[in-house]
Amino acid sequence: MFLWIAFALLTAAVLAAVLAPLARPARRDEASTAADGGTVAVYRDQLQEIQADHTRGVLSADEAEAARLEVSRRLLASAARAEDAEPAASPPALPSSRHATIALATAVVVPLLTLTLYLAYGSPGQPARPFAARTDAAVEQAALAGMIAQVEARLRENPGEGRGWEVIAPVYLKLGRFRDAANAYANAARLNGETVVLLAGRAEAAMLASDGVVTEEARVAYEKILKLEPGRVEARFWLAMAREQDGRLADALADYQALLAEAPPDADYRAPLTQRIQEVTARIAAIETGAPAGPTEADMAAAAKLTPQERAQMIAGMVDGLAQRLKRNGRDLAGWLRLLNAYAALDRKDEARAALAEARRNFAGDAGALAELAKLANSLGLGS
Repeated sequence: MFLWIAFALLTAAVLAAVLAPLARPARRDEASTAADGGTVAVYRDQLQEIQADHTRGVLSADEAEAARLEVSRRLLASAARAEDAEPAASPPALPSSRHATIALATAVVVPLLTLTLYLAYGSPGQPARPFAARTDAAVEQAALAGMIAQVEARLRENPGEGRGWEVIAPVYLKLGRFRDAANAYANAARLNGETVVLLAGRAEAAMLASDGVVTEEARVAYEKILKLEPGRVEARFWLAMAREQDGRLADALADYQALLAEAPPDADYRAPLTQRIQEVTARIAAIETGAPAGPTEADMAAAAKLTPQERAQMIAGMVDGLAQRLKRNGRDLAGWLRLLNAYAALDRKDEARAALAEARRNFAGDAGALAELAKLANSLGLGS
């Protein structure tokens, strides 16, 4: 706000300087004064010449007097014409006090009015964005699109050019074309040889294309990275996440704990490791203290002796029992997955969608669990 007040004051100062002449008293026109003085001098010279001619005897006394009268008449006529022309030549001037009032009012009102209108209809809080900055982004995007088109055209003609795949893969990844990025990294690794950078890029792109699920493609890539660079933290973490997503919670917990034990005190990945350990531990505890994961062999044998109607009732009862248990302990991901499968098998889609929503509320913030739920929901036709 201070900046806009400063601009208003600066505008007022400039206007005051420009309008200053209006505040000065009106002066007689200098050109007219000079012209009047010149006319009088001419007639004075004529009178002096007449006197000199009379002295030399060129003119008689009567002739000299007649000449003087004629020059005097012309001088008076010229003065009369000047007086008659002066009012028409220039309009009456305003008093100097009115000049000063107009100048002061203009210098004050114009900046205030401009500032008021800008504050009412403008955007003083909007950050500056020069025209060059606005056009640079468009130029950059156009240049990037042109570069991608050139590389893609070249790769269509020469698909065995590994360098081209290696160049375009990270560009695809940056643009969010994750599946294209994974394929480009795979082609680059096949043609140029598998390196840690190319394998890591392929794994990352494959996971992003699958909404964070560690797919088989990503798992294989991370296993190859560990062969090239044993102990790499990134690969070990995501392989542990793959085991967690597969339901191998004890193996995943052991991997997370090993990584945390080896992590330096100032490592930035200690916090996510600690969070994974806490969540996996809670899920294991929930499973151990809950009801059996499924029917025993004795239950299956007994079910075989039941009529179809009795068997359906038993299955419905087991499903409802699982649903009740999950309401008491909602951190059992494996239980939610079984419940969703059961509802889908029984064609109870509305209850399946309600259970899916409840499961997501229980695992809010758990990227791995949410990814598993999304994957199963897609396969069951419950949406993403």
